[in-house]
Amino acid sequence: MSDFGAAVSKGKLRGKADPVLIVGAGLTAADAVLCAYNNNIPVIHVFRRRVTDSSLIFKQLPKKLYPEYHKVYHMMCTQSHTGDSNLHSAYTSFPEHNVLSFKPEMKCVLQSASGLKKILKFSVALVLIGSHPNLFFLKDQGHSIGHHLNQPITCKGNPIEIDPYTYECTKEANLFALGPLVGDNFVRFLKGGALGVARCLAIRQKKKHELMGNGDGGGDGVP
Repeated sequence: MSDFGAAVSKGKLRGKADPVLIVGAGLTAADAVLCAYNNNIPVIHVFRRRVTDSSLIFKQLPKKLYPEYHKVYHMMCTQSHTGDSNLHSAYTSFPEHNVLSFKPEMKCVLQSASGLKKILKFSVALVLIGSHPNLFFLKDQGHSIGHHLNQPITCKGNPIEIDPYTYECTKEANLFALGPLVGDNFVRFLKGGALGVARCLAIRQKKKHELMGNGDGGGDGVP
């Protein structure tokens, strides 16, 4: 997404005959749609779910607080493809479609839920369908600190198990986690997690100084 934003700001996509292909139905995909739409760049938006799917993130956001995302959702519902006539409009959605493959000469193959295939041309493709964290720096890649033991950490299926107030891992002392790693997949929740960690560390540091001030620090008194 950051690369796409930089390309847009530098004007690299102006005057392109073919639309931008955006794959995904989350908030990052919505951000990409808004970025392109607000810069007059045509968009083909492909996602596998129905627009009526209750699990779509847009259905969980209050309209008054997030009007920009509900604008995207409205376009997803009302500006879906009806043939080749509207593929060069400002925005066209392809609900219940998957990208089967990418072909040479900037082409992709889409497949609908009914099995119908369509080949489309695009100028840039953004595949924003989530990711799996790379926890190579942890023992067994963190398999022991999730809600389900000995299974890979995934942002939705097996997030890291934490104390909900301090954000400290319940199965690994002094290790903290926040954001998608603990299931907070909405970026605005990061502030709460960061404050929780900071508060926990501040309280511990205060207690440590109090113990040292009372002569209970032990050793040579070095923190």
